[in-house]
Amino acid sequence: MEEYISFTLLDPDKADETTTGYYNTEKTITTKKNDCPNLTIGGSVTRTAKAKQFKSPLSIEDANAKAVSWLNANSQAYANNLGPCRTTKWRGINEICIIEPSTNLEQFDYMVIKYKWALGAGRDFDTFTGFINTGTQWDNKYMGFGHGYGNILPDNKSVADSYIMWAGDNTSDNGVETCLVNFNKITNDHPNLKSVNVRMAGAWYNTVGTGNIDIEITTYKGGSMDKAGYDIINNGGNKVQQLIFSKNIPKPPGWSNDVDKVINIGYITYTKSDATGQVVINY
Repeated sequence: MEEYISFTLLDPDKADETTTGYYNTEKTITTKKNDCPNLTIGGSVTRTAKAKQFKSPLSIEDANAKAVSWLNANSQAYANNLGPCRTTKWRGINEICIIEPSTNLEQFDYMVIKYKWALGAGRDFDTFTGFINTGTQWDNKYMGFGHGYGNILPDNKSVADSYIMWAGDNTSDNGVETCLVNFNKITNDHPNLKSVNVRMAGAWYNTVGTGNIDIEITTYKGGSMDKAGYDIINNGGNKVQQLIFSKNIPKPPGWSNDVDKVINIGYITYTKSDATGQVVINY
């Protein structure tokens, strides 16, 4: 078991009222277990710094900074101690039947799509994520390595003003590639859109082992989105859903930058009228 630093500060229910100062508000961080055995994937664990656990003589902001610093220093060990390791029964080559999560999406603003692979699956999985059939100039401009459209659309926009954003090319043998789709923004800027379709596809650029990947789809309501390494995180909003789908991506005859020549993963449909949607994974 790894060691992590426990709270040594004030009990939130028994604050020392004889002293003056400023207390933190509640802060949380979610971290994935990263010490699982080969061919398994670590689950995520949320660690919380409760309100009034940290105190500062300067300001609430300084107390919050102490809470965040504590979370950053301890979250990985905490996740490794308490997080699960998941062995996936894969569809694909062996056609093993598994129960998939619900494909219906509750009301949301933002979607984060993660393509994840564990040790033994392969190295350097390249992704294609883009709009289709919207009738706008953004159709068929895929996010991912080598597609020619950069990391964000429209070009040179901030995260808040983007329609779709890619967090970058992960060439490792145990990794994740992430895309943000801002359905709320694109439908507000294009009021004639009643629905928005997104296509997901991918191919291994380098060596291939089992070829098994997970597609993790997380939706959020409110707040703002920020890029953090190969991740894209929500600040100040609420997580609505997290769905995980498993898919086998076999070795291609050769890497291609043509979305129609790589493995089609599936589709997402967003309905503007009620801000809901549906996910369809192809098997």
